[in-house]
Amino acid sequence: MSSKKTLDFLVVGQGIAGTTLAHKLYENGNSVHLIDNKYHSSSSLVAGGVVHPMSFKRVILSWKADSLIPTAKVYYAAFERRFKTKVFHELDMTRVFSSMEEQNNWQGRMADSPMKDIIGDEELSLDFPFGSGKVNMAGRLDVALYLSRSNEFFKDENMISEEQFDYTQLAYSETGIEYKGIEAERIIFCEGFKINQNPYFNYIPLSPTKGEILIIKTKDLPDCILSQGCFVMPIGNDKYVLGATYDRDNINQETTELGKEQLIEKLKNIGEFDFEVIEHRAGVRPTTHDRRPILGSHPKYKNMYIFNGLGSKGVMLAPHFAGELIEHITHGVELNSEVNVSRYSKKHLHKCLI
Repeated sequence: MSSKKTLDFLVVGQGIAGTTLAHKLYENGNSVHLIDNKYHSSSSLVAGGVVHPMSFKRVILSWKADSLIPTAKVYYAAFERRFKTKVFHELDMTRVFSSMEEQNNWQGRMADSPMKDIIGDEELSLDFPFGSGKVNMAGRLDVALYLSRSNEFFKDENMISEEQFDYTQLAYSETGIEYKGIEAERIIFCEGFKINQNPYFNYIPLSPTKGEILIIKTKDLPDCILSQGCFVMPIGNDKYVLGATYDRDNINQETTELGKEQLIEKLKNIGEFDFEVIEHRAGVRPTTHDRRPILGSHPKYKNMYIFNGLGSKGVMLAPHFAGELIEHITHGVELNSEVNVSRYSKKHLHKCLI
């Protein structure tokens, strides 16, 4: 290492995970530089930015949603104040029941704590055969705007290099890393499903899932999120995000007619609406087998870290777990065992290429 100033952190990837992490590091007074190849056909731009607290199959809260969502809302509100840019929109959400059994289960859970504060009866002008229920704590992040405004800031502060990360140019020592003349005490990889190309962390058994969404235009849908086998979410000007498909077999970013047909069929299951398709997108979610994020240090290279596995819930998960990782690195706070990358090390580390 040379005598020139060493950064605190080098962050690889400027999707939702890397962007949120970089902002939090910067706000904590750390020096940060990002490497990003402007390749965002991942879940960062395909998931639509929907946020809600439910696991609808069992009518329960999704994992830690009652604490993760408030944390996320506080973070995005602070971002809006700082950059004078509206990115998060509170929205009502309606669960459209697919059967009388689901309606009965919903009614039975409405009196239980904490569900009584989350779900309730819904009264929409639309006529659904089995009725519908209301979900609180829902909303939408304008992901594209969040990422682009952040990118502008990182460029203005000379904090980002837009290029493909070259692992062969990364030099490691016990005191830090060096990459193409950039020296940093630590490096954090936030590469989404592309982590399988990272020779330091490719041992992690990520279970990526391709997803497709449609942007549709219609005057027939209400100004709220609808959910039944898919989600339909308003994004303004009579436009809605219709999503999403789940495909574990074809891990690519190509849109397909099959995906489009599946989404249209799902919308028809909710109701008959006149609409036009104006855009079709596809991307790959960095999902895990246990549906938990992945964060922590490499078992051998202690100043190399990973922040990944946010799946389709990155908007909700990123603010909290970026903070948890930073607390772990800077103050030694132990990571939640459910998200610690060490859960994979014993069984899978032998697959690591380096």
